[in-house]
Amino acid sequence: MKKPIGIVIAMESELRPYLTAKTTEIVIGGKTFFKTVIGKRDAVIVFSGIGKVNAAYACTLLCHEFSPEFIVTTGLSGGLGRSNVLDLVVATATCQHDSDTTALGDPIGLVSTVNKIYFPSDEKLTDLFCRLTGGKKGVFACGDQFIANKEKARKIIDDFDAIACDMESGAIGQVAYLADVPYVAVRIISDGAGEGASMSFSELTEKASVLLYDAVKKAIEAL
Repeated sequence: MKKPIGIVIAMESELRPYLTAKTTEIVIGGKTFFKTVIGKRDAVIVFSGIGKVNAAYACTLLCHEFSPEFIVTTGLSGGLGRSNVLDLVVATATCQHDSDTTALGDPIGLVSTVNKIYFPSDEKLTDLFCRLTGGKKGVFACGDQFIANKEKARKIIDDFDAIACDMESGAIGQVAYLADVPYVAVRIISDGAGEGASMSFSELTEKASVLLYDAVKKAIEAL
């Protein structure tokens, strides 16, 4: 029997398209998991909540309780001015732009104890999802900040050459690395991560979530 696909989702709007009458729900460790079928594949979706700690905790539970074949982290993302709204993007690697021990002589983004800046996604999965969704490849920068400032967005680009920013993917990349589970990050651009981003994000959330679900579903069905 094949292991299930694990999916980590942070927001209710992003989760809603995956839920059907046949979806079953279970709560483990304070996080809600949804068992479903996508295409011909069993999948377990964990509703993580927003932010790095929520994402890391939920992903750790997912790995421990369900031993997924691989993990998909998916949701809405800021475009940093390098992608258009509603563009799909697929991560070659994720990082944590708010990890900063430069005062100790470390490079910006270095994650202590694992001594890594970038957590590469699975190359085969990245290529597959990119080909089937039409997504653009690049680095995703993660941090516990909603980026709505052009100067902050420019610094993230300068430091990490990122094409998108979010609040979960880098933490999930770290957990996947530690758990030795392949992962892929697939997101849709909901705003430009500059001034006015919060208004754009709110207006486009529902539409973007459906478009992203359709793309992820298409890729999983092709496996």
